[in-house]
Amino acid sequence: MDSIITYLVLYNQYLLKIIYQLLLFICKHIPLKQWAFEDSHSPEYQKFKVDKLPTIMRFEKVDYRLLLAYYKHKYNKMTKPVQRRNGKTMPENIVCPKCGAPHHYIYDNNGNRGQYQCKVCGQNFNENNHTTKPIIFICPYCGQTLSAKKDRKHFRIHKCVNPKCSYYLRNLAKL
Repeated sequence: MDSIITYLVLYNQYLLKIIYQLLLFICKHIPLKQWAFEDSHSPEYQKFKVDKLPTIMRFEKVDYRLLLAYYKHKYNKMTKPVQRRNGKTMPENIVCPKCGAPHHYIYDNNGNRGQYQCKVCGQNFNENNHTTKPIIFICPYCGQTLSAKKDRKHFRIHKCVNPKCSYYLRNLAKL
């Protein structure tokens, strides 16, 4: 019985030596590029790639009096209120949501259709819906706002909906 075990142990060592020599031969004579997974460039695996991080814009409220004083200091000119033409008047309850400028500094941006623009800070807003998001994600490729498309358990998936986004067009051409 002892002779069989010793024979099997010696035979096992002989097989391990042959396997070691075969591995050395494979490593020396087969290039490593063949071992790399070439299917990682396939469109099926594109979902595992991570895109560039978006630019994050935070909404910051600013006092319009501070902005007016800054413009006066920087340009040595006062920012004048908007001069209305043709007798048009602006409702007195309209205030800029970003800087709080009164209706004297607000343009009627598209001719009584409800969009306004602040002369002090340049913010565009609507008459009835001027809520501002605390954080806005911006596409790093085209500069458009990213919109939330899918809600997952712990995160949201945002997508650029611009059809002329360079990233979208480049990936579309690859397919």
